[in-house]
Amino acid sequence: MVTNLPPQAEAQYKKVVASKSKEEKLENLKIFLSMIPEHKGTEKLRAQVKRQIARLQDEIILEKKRRSSRQVTFDKGDNTILTIILTRDKSLLCDFLFRTRLFEEESILESLNELKPLSVSFEDVNISLMPISTSLIENQNRRYSLIQTVLLKSDLILVLLGKSEPYKEYQQVREMLSRFGIYIASRNSVAVFKPLNAGGITVVNKSRFLEEDEIRKFLAEQGYESGIVNLSEYTSLYTLESSIRGLQRRNFLMLLEGDFDEDKLAGELKAPPEHIVKTEVFLRGDFLKKIFEVSEIMRIYLKPPSAKTPSEKPMLVNKEITVGELASKIHLDLSQSLKYARLWRGGFKSTPLKVSPSFKLLDKDVVELRTR
Repeated sequence: MVTNLPPQAEAQYKKVVASKSKEEKLENLKIFLSMIPEHKGTEKLRAQVKRQIARLQDEIILEKKRRSSRQVTFDKGDNTILTIILTRDKSLLCDFLFRTRLFEEESILESLNELKPLSVSFEDVNISLMPISTSLIENQNRRYSLIQTVLLKSDLILVLLGKSEPYKEYQQVREMLSRFGIYIASRNSVAVFKPLNAGGITVVNKSRFLEEDEIRKFLAEQGYESGIVNLSEYTSLYTLESSIRGLQRRNFLMLLEGDFDEDKLAGELKAPPEHIVKTEVFLRGDFLKKIFEVSEIMRIYLKPPSAKTPSEKPMLVNKEITVGELASKIHLDLSQSLKYARLWRGGFKSTPLKVSPSFKLLDKDVVELRTR
């Protein structure tokens, strides 16, 4: 340890060493980091402590995952898009669900108190809305495993932000989700980092929110001297760090109470503007269609070669999936023997196309897989 640390920092480091649990050590390390002065002589120490913090956070998340997998099961249901509605204020959750005009008061209160999803039909799929208050997570450890299971199975997270402190609430939601191994980002916000043994840092593409010097400084603090960083248009330090830590990405939409400038807030929160909307505007429109679109889920109708018509129920898959990836999702053996596919686009009565395994699918495509 560096010898020219303030006495308070040295005393705090002794608390780190004496910590009896990983959670206690994590909190003590965070306090210790805040006490280390920022200058040339402490750069390596600060980077080392940050790595320790990230490693501990990952270990704690992993242990909780193992515990939850033994204790809790949650049936998402077939043909279902699971949407989490997340905010700190339980009354805001209740008010939002009433304003949807989709559910009875008794069902809403039961959902809030018992952590049960509220289901509604959209065209030929089900949308399950699961309201969760972050204060519930903090105060009821017995439900931690269930909440984690639900979050990990979710397709979309709606973040409700109140009128008074939207910035603080957004930060709290991000920190809470990271404890469950999740971060919220759109497809055009992601970053991919590949560490290398030598060659320095190479940045591919540009982001509206990051400069190359900022990226290099951040990676140096994390202990990386060489690697390739692939950016998207809206990559931020938050999405870059989350990707490096191996957190799972979830699509999201922020809903704002009050009279905010969405574009200005998007810039301040470093988020794509199309993912921020006023709650009033959201509920006034076709919000179930909006949920389906933002979830980035597609419906694919499978037609066995021996069948005259495709299945009535669609298979739900992620956007930009290819024919080969679809076959692999159904069964590994099917993907290995796949030769081509017949595809109907724009309705089953249209003329089928013969497409290769690398062909990208669109919502409502009808697919007949052909093997060797």
